[in-house]
Amino acid sequence: MYKITDDPEIHCLECGGPIYGRPDKKFCSPCCKNKYHGHLRHAREKVRSKEMDILVQNYSILETALCLNGGHGSIAAMERMGFRPEYVTQVIKKGKHLEYRCFDFAYSICGDKISGLRKLG
Repeated sequence: MYKITDDPEIHCLECGGPIYGRPDKKFCSPCCKNKYHGHLRHAREKVRSKEMDILVQNYSILETALCLNGGHGSIAAMERMGFRPEYVTQVIKKGKHLEYRCFDFAYSICGDKISGLRKLG
């Protein structure tokens, strides 16, 4: 059974107003609860959208590098084009080496060079 409280120390996480009722309540109304979770969802979607934009840009740069350089290239040159090597969709251990993937492109990094760039089919 819940104990009804009117403790002035308990405030709504969204509007800061007082909360009455169960001591474990976090919001003063369903409206505030919905707004709070909507803000959280929007913040997550904003981060996800930014990361997806970076991955799409990496994909485009890898596509260009494959056409121009035949699967090899300098990471520094690609970074000047906007490539962000820390953004990948998958990392797979292949023997002693790691294979990085950006959607359907796969490549290895050896020192400051990208090698073995290919499009998976």
